[in-house]
Amino acid sequence: MSERITNLTPYLDPEIAPLFDKLPAVDYAAVTDWEAARATLRVEPQPESATVAIENVEVPPFPEEEPHAPMARVYTPKRGPSANTLFWIHGGGFLGGHINDNDSICMNFVDTVGCNVVAASYRLAPEHKFPAAPNDCYATLSWIGSGPEILGGKPERIAVAGGSAGGCLAAAMALMARDLSGPKLCHQILVFPVLDDRLDSHSATIIDDPRTWSRTKSLFSWHAYLGADAGEPVSPYAAPARATSLRGLPPASIFVEEMDLLRDEAVEYATRLTHSNVRTGLTIYPGTHHGHTGLAPEARVSLQTARDITAAIKSAFGAVA
Repeated sequence: MSERITNLTPYLDPEIAPLFDKLPAVDYAAVTDWEAARATLRVEPQPESATVAIENVEVPPFPEEEPHAPMARVYTPKRGPSANTLFWIHGGGFLGGHINDNDSICMNFVDTVGCNVVAASYRLAPEHKFPAAPNDCYATLSWIGSGPEILGGKPERIAVAGGSAGGCLAAAMALMARDLSGPKLCHQILVFPVLDDRLDSHSATIIDDPRTWSRTKSLFSWHAYLGADAGEPVSPYAAPARATSLRGLPPASIFVEEMDLLRDEAVEYATRLTHSNVRTGLTIYPGTHHGHTGLAPEARVSLQTARDITAAIKSAFGAVA
């Protein structure tokens, strides 16, 4: 086994390395109150812009007997309704993140792509174990597929996307929609996705820098999400890499960071999709760590990443990037 990498700085892009080097180490095991910890990171919601309308909507729960009705945050172009809807799921390691966190990202998608965007709100671990999160997300996806008047979109023009843990949930939505005869998705866009709880790939074994998404954090996250008594078999709706068949899934665009412990499981998932005759694009960004776009948004590699994700969304809806 290769030696673990606990200092990623020497491996990173020169525009990113100096910023990364100043990041503090974070120990998830030291957090005693997750709700209080989340509150310190919560982002205030952005107001509507001149071009984007925003509305929060409570959607019917899934399954129907579930007492929790999740909230969806809906962004629509003020110039007129779009036939296309992007379902966006935030990240946060299943432990953090909030529906407001990605306001600027979602509003930018509305402006640059011209589509509707619906952001998911889902219950978080460790308070709420699997399957709370995918059930909440699927409730929102089902609502989008029902063609609510607020969107004016077409049920066959829905793409799902998400970053990190949101990428895991996006991949899970594609599986659930296929298996449960749900909305027929036109594309899945997986951005630096979490996919495999087993953490047995080469990158998941060696990358363990505590300043980024590390093996130690990932083990903690999966334990919190699946629960202490979780055993085999783990549901593919929790860890999509566990799916025995990927046939019949929508086309995929997968984005991967070179020095991310999630790298190899994403590459393997992309390979399995292609072997299942699912049209798949895979892009790996050299010299990047997990979440590089958030740390260094103006770095050239981050700007390229943002352009590529936007281009994938446009392509999903049949537009020219």
